[in-house]
Amino acid sequence: MAGWRDRIIDAAEVAQMYEDNPGVWLLLDVLETGPNGRASKFRLLAQAKDKNDLYDILMEDEAWSWDKKYIFVYSDPDKHCDLI
Repeated sequence: MAGWRDRIIDAAEVAQMYEDNPGVWLLLDVLETGPNGRASKFRLLAQAKDKNDLYDILMEDEAWSWDKKYIFVYSDPDKHCDLI
């Protein structure tokens, strides 16, 4: 997972990260959206087995802002990641 952290990635890479890391929660910072409002560029901020740990990370982030957009993704080992 360390290879994904702080890299700017696109939706296809999010799908690959999802498949490579089953059973964990991912906290993604949305860096860019397309004209339709769909997120297109992301940065992995953190990953954890417990979603509450990711909330704690956000609460402690000194750079947190209402202007930022975040996505929580659960890498469900029983489901394929389909990003449209």
